[in-house]
Amino acid sequence: MKYFTRTLLILFIIFCSTSFAEIKPGPEPNETGELGLIIVASETPEYINEWLSKPPQHGVKIKRLNVAKPDQLIVTAFIVTGMSPNSEGNYEFSVNFYFLDPDNKPIFGERNFAKGKGRHPKKPSFIMADPALDLVLEQSDSEGIYTIVAQVTDIVSGKKADNSYKIRFIKDEL
Repeated sequence: MKYFTRTLLILFIIFCSTSFAEIKPGPEPNETGELGLIIVASETPEYINEWLSKPPQHGVKIKRLNVAKPDQLIVTAFIVTGMSPNSEGNYEFSVNFYFLDPDNKPIFGERNFAKGKGRHPKKPSFIMADPALDLVLEQSDSEGIYTIVAQVTDIVSGKKADNSYKIRFIKDEL
C-alpha cells in the first residue's frame, strides 16, 4: 500500500508540474510548394538555442506554453515549411503577426516582423523565422485567452499560409 501511495503521489506531482505546458511530437515538414506555418510559444528561449546549435536531424523538444501568469516571458517562434525555391535554388519568406486580447481586439502587430532566406533544403524541413517574438502580460492586463495570429508569405511563389496560437492568461497562482 505504501508503494502504491508513493507512486500515486509521484504521478500527481509530475502531472501538476506539466499541466500548464506540454511536450508533444511535432508534425512532419511539408513538401516543397506546400507552404505551412507553425507558431510555438514557450516560457524559455532554450528551444531556440537548441534549434540553432544542433543539426536538423537532432530534433528539438519544445515545451509549449498554454497558460501564462503576470510578468512571465512568452517566447514565440514562427516556424515555416514547404517554401518554394527560386531559379538559384534559394527560398525567402516573411511573417506578419498580430496579437489579440481576450475580446479578439488587436493589441499590436507588425508586418514583415520575422523573415527567413537561404539555400533551399534538399529534404522537407522546418525553418525558424528570425527574430522570435517575446511577449509579457502584466497584472493590469485582462484575464482570458490571448491569441497570436500570423501569416507567412513565400516571396518566391507568392503563396500565403496562416496560423494562430492561444495562451490562457490567469492572475491567480498556478
